Amino acid sequence: MTSIRSRLVLGALAGVLALACVLALAARLFVPWLGPSSWTAGDDADKRQVAVTTAARKVTLAFLDVDYRDMDPRVDKVLAMATGEFKKQYQATKVNLVAAAREGESTSTGTVRSVGISDIDADAAVVFVAADSKVDNKVMRAARAKGEKPDDQRYYRFQLHFTKVGARWLLDSLEIQS
Repeated sequence: MTSIRSRLVLGALAGVLALACVLALAARLFVPWLGPSSWTAGDDADKRQVAVTTAARKVTLAFLDVDYRDMDPRVDKVLAMATGEFKKQYQATKVNLVAAAREGESTSTGTVRSVGISDIDADAAVVFVAADSKVDNKVMRAARAKGEKPDDQRYYRFQLHFTKVGARWLLDSLEIQS
């Protein structure tokens, strides 16, 4: 009697477990937002934030990188990370930008201090960047030759707007904050 009762209980338990597995599989297939796939949305948001932050750092450093001896590749680098209105404006000022850098014998090396995402969705992002740069030019060199100590540090606060184009986040506008 006991062995029949044990078999019935084990059989019922096995049936309940099998039914639970079938229901879990059905829920996973037909209701994908249940279970572990809900983590994917969070993972996607994290990946998007990392991608936008990385794009903001790269484009800011490229924007602040000036060397009068070799400007064309620097300008082209910024343009490669740009789209829309910013790209049009930057392209339109390219000749003047290069000429001014050469005339002033200017150099600049930037450092990104902080990046903060203000707003982000699947297609667009607004990012604030705090950056500094160390600059040099012929006016500053002349001042140093006279024994003066010109301030070679510049401090910037940018508001960057990004648009996702394909798999890349590209700079659509840049505003210098005061």
